[in-house]
Amino acid sequence: MHIRALLPQDWEDVSAIIAGSAGPSTLDGELPTWEQWDARHLPGSRLVAANREGRVTAWAALEPVSERPALAGVAAVSVFVDPTYRGQGFGRHLLANLIAASEQAGLWTLQAYVAPQNTAAIHLLEELGFRKVGRRERFAKVDGVWHDAVLLERRTPAGSPAETLPPPAIAAAVPEAS
Repeated sequence: MHIRALLPQDWEDVSAIIAGSAGPSTLDGELPTWEQWDARHLPGSRLVAANREGRVTAWAALEPVSERPALAGVAAVSVFVDPTYRGQGFGRHLLANLIAASEQAGLWTLQAYVAPQNTAAIHLLEELGFRKVGRRERFAKVDGVWHDAVLLERRTPAGSPAETLPPPAIAAAVPEAS
């Protein structure tokens, strides 16, 4: 497995993974274009995992939760794994690298909204330091159907560099990892 920065040329593979996860887990009724997706996600916080053959098997990215300067260190997490590669550690490695990159960039809180039936994702997030904050009822309406979401968050540990950095501009480079 190889973890690297998500590049525009990865969009075909990334969009196929999104399309394979369509429904309440994506909260998108339609597949976004690269330009739409790119505009919503923070630069320097986009990763892909590739298998031994170099095929993109999963992706992870951060999205700002607000434009308010006081919330510049808070981001929403997205992690999507191709269904044929689930349970093989791709999501875990991506999320661990994304957490490390977020702390280096000065983020202090990561949030995740997960469909309640996605117990594997909830378990993974909890194993990597997220805690359940609560359940948001009727959180999203997809194709006319209401869906709940479990809200989880991860706070940067006390004494970490993110606590002493100014609010991030979120342009930090994601370290190359494998």
